[in-house]
Amino acid sequence: MAREEDVTFERITRVYRDESSKKGLTHLEPDFYEKVNRYLGGLETDLAAERHRDANSKACMLLQDELQKAHKKREQISQYRERKIALLASQRAGGADVELRGLAKPEQDLLQRLVDILTNHRQEALGLAAKPVIPLVTTAGPIGASIPAVTPPSPLRSVLLHILEDVPPFAGPDGTIRLRKEDLVTLPAQMARVLVERGKARIVNAAP
Repeated sequence: MAREEDVTFERITRVYRDESSKKGLTHLEPDFYEKVNRYLGGLETDLAAERHRDANSKACMLLQDELQKAHKKREQISQYRERKIALLASQRAGGADVELRGLAKPEQDLLQRLVDILTNHRQEALGLAAKPVIPLVTTAGPIGASIPAVTPPSPLRSVLLHILEDVPPFAGPDGTIRLRKEDLVTLPAQMARVLVERGKARIVNAAP
């Protein structure tokens, strides 16, 4: 398995070929990039020693060539994987259940940051982000009568909603929320208010 392998020029080349030719991510151990950096550091040490002995030797030229190619392949591997991780982050922010194994530690951090950014962006773009409280408008009834205004529920309450149309998946307190037309769901009051204001739901009742 990949986690049992040392990093060599041959392995870097193999990972580069896999990343450039395959749609999915190659499984890497969490410390893969640390191993790559140690390998490159060893090459630089060997090259410096060989240059001290004979800067024009064949061994010196071979070490320099290996070092340059390894640096380039490491950069290309990172670029290929960043694109794939960005796609995974987009799918996960949209509520998809995606494969998350086989990422190096810096990539795990990158994925989580991207998911957070995309989730927040989608909430804002879809009007589901937290907004200032706006009272609901009073509705006038027949002449000589009136219908009392609907009092906005307290932010501390839970609200039972009747969903009026499908809502794209969005992040809730306990994970991704998916709402379909005619659903009856209980949501925090602040989140419910946004859906009501957008015409996507109506309040059935507000629990204390």
